[in-house]
Amino acid sequence: MKKALTILTIMSLMAFQPSPKSYKLELTPQEVQIIYDALGELPAKQTETIRFKLIQQVNEQNKADKK
Repeated sequence: MKKALTILTIMSLMAFQPSPKSYKLELTPQEVQIIYDALGELPAKQTETIRFKLIQQVNEQNKADKK
């Protein structure tokens, strides 16, 4: 019951967000790996897009650094 109420609360808060917000973070490679691994422990249906974006952005930044 508590889990259902938490989910409903989160969903209702998300419904009133005017537009998605974006954040830029500065993380060390080790911190990125910790986050990536931690997301892998959660259900893939909820985290696969985030993990993909994380890999994509790291790869883009690594390519830019090599130029």
